[in-house]
Amino acid sequence: MNGTAMNNVNVDHRPIVEKCSGCDRVASEGDTQTCTAFAFPDSKWRLGNCSMATHIKVEGGKEKVRVGQQKQKKR
Repeated sequence: MNGTAMNNVNVDHRPIVEKCSGCDRVASEGDTQTCTAFAFPDSKWRLGNCSMATHIKVEGGKEKVRVGQQKQKKR
């Protein structure tokens, strides 16, 4: 490799899973639909939501509230 970037790597993309339907990153190649962001879309959904999914809206996270904090003593 000698420090050069790998461009135009040919990777066979697997078909999308059912959860991918409705995403903007789905491309049709012939009669199959594939993901333009990931070659293996089923692995992105294994542990939860896909990080690149455009059809899923993430709700604002809860703010962490500190309860019972004590001031540190100055030495």
